[in-house]
Amino acid sequence: MNTPVMNETTLGQRDDYIHEVRLRDRACVTAYHDAIMNNKHLFENKVVLNVGSGIGVLSMFVAKVGAKLVYAVDSCTRRCDLAAELIKCNHLQNKIQIINKRIEEIDKFDENIDIIISEWMGFYLFHESILESVIYARDKFLSLPSPNNDITPDQNESINIFPSHAYLYCAPFVDQNIRIELNTMWKDYFNLNMSPILSHIKNSRLDQCMIETIEPSQLVHDAQLIQSIDLRTIRVNDLYTLRSFCEFHIKNTCIISGFCFWFDCYFSSNNNSSILRSTRLTTSPYSFRTHWKQTLAFLPEDIYPLKGDTVPVYIKLQQSTTNRRQYQLSVVLKRIKEGICVDNDSSDSTTRRRQRRRSSTISSDKRTYSQNKSNDTSSDSNTDDDNQNGSNEHPIPCLCDRDRCKLIKTIIESHSEENIIE
Repeated sequence: MNTPVMNETTLGQRDDYIHEVRLRDRACVTAYHDAIMNNKHLFENKVVLNVGSGIGVLSMFVAKVGAKLVYAVDSCTRRCDLAAELIKCNHLQNKIQIINKRIEEIDKFDENIDIIISEWMGFYLFHESILESVIYARDKFLSLPSPNNDITPDQNESINIFPSHAYLYCAPFVDQNIRIELNTMWKDYFNLNMSPILSHIKNSRLDQCMIETIEPSQLVHDAQLIQSIDLRTIRVNDLYTLRSFCEFHIKNTCIISGFCFWFDCYFSSNNNSSILRSTRLTTSPYSFRTHWKQTLAFLPEDIYPLKGDTVPVYIKLQQSTTNRRQYQLSVVLKRIKEGICVDNDSSDSTTRRRQRRRSSTISSDKRTYSQNKSNDTSSDSNTDDDNQNGSNEHPIPCLCDRDRCKLIKTIIESHSEENIIE
């Protein structure tokens, strides 16, 4: 498929749209506004660097609480021109200096920098973020030790970056609507065979991440923290590859369509006794919708863990070698660890298990996934032994002492490794 050419006018319109979306994001803007207003004492008579300042909203917030000077740095000429108009309309031109450059192109400022503020976060925190630019600004302009040295606790307390901490979470979710629509719409399209167009329909196989808002009711397990960032200490080298492992202990039998990611940011000053007492910006499904929404990584097929099972998941974020602001998000679902689910209606408290569907590996951008074929094992359970237990059929696998059940259990266990996908 040919990629449409994006001309200068289209690019400018896209930039305006992106900033309109951000301006309309009340949850995001409110968090920054409250964090600045609640920490006026930090900004009074201080020199503040706004990295990726856009049209200057954060710079104006800071100037209005008494900052001595704000350097508003942004690489887009059109945004800087609009920022100049807005700043002049708000009579703050004497406090805000706009610099139309990438932060990495600036050698020094006339004034020493006291505080850095930036809305650097991208989708699932890292994708399309400017985190490396913030780290560069911190290391170069806050007079910290060289990148090879560790920052001491005393130096750490002297660093003011807003936001100061970020946390990335993951939780399994269920969504039948998106998958059913994709599976049925093009397979039954007015009695026409539409298979040739599937390769031209974006994400028709759900093999790329989706940026969508989901309802809290779609989460089938509490979230787990998979990455945490302290903006005062993190290094660029820490961002190349980020790995996590988490286990979801299933409390109730459920369906898992994939895994949902979101993040929280905290604006903690150096005199906070606890990060949790500081202002928080959250992109959680439980809170107000933000322009980041949530990131959904679908499995190629739904899985059906039972109560008592444990779902182990490996997660990797790999930075692109061609564009350092882009990441490939990979989720590897390992073999489900089966728990014991007791049937209260059964006199011998046998375990009733449902046969597992195969698991898969998924990732976001131009990803590939592989899966092993699992062999279905079925059997006829109508024996005299079954009738003696008051049932025409034993569960599979069954933990009773019947020879046939022992054999089936052994066969299933011998093939259990087929569920593992590397």
